[in-house]
Amino acid sequence: MKITPAILKNLYSAIYCMKPFDRWNMPLPEQIKWVVDRDESIMGSYLYDDGEKWEHVITISEARCGHLSTIIRVLCHEAIHMSRHKTSRWTHHDKEFRKRAHSISQELGFDPLEL
Repeated sequence: MKITPAILKNLYSAIYCMKPFDRWNMPLPEQIKWVVDRDESIMGSYLYDDGEKWEHVITISEARCGHLSTIIRVLCHEAIHMSRHKTSRWTHHDKEFRKRAHSISQELGFDPLEL
């Protein structure tokens, strides 16, 4: 599957209005910079405040994410980090991160260990 920033933005637009994301005061899709790269060392990343125009940057690697199901799971994973951007622990995979991953998995039918 060919990934574009527009596809990522639209996929996020869909999950943005779903539970549990709709309870987390998530940024609007237009407030996020969407990046597609070919980095084989990561599946995706979230960056809070790039020091420039964007407060939120989500990057997905097309080298590692070639299927829709993988893209959505990685997008959900990065959205969990983004949902915690107002805390000092937004980069961590701690108890709160796992709790949110479990909530998403219950709602969307994912394995929580895949988020």
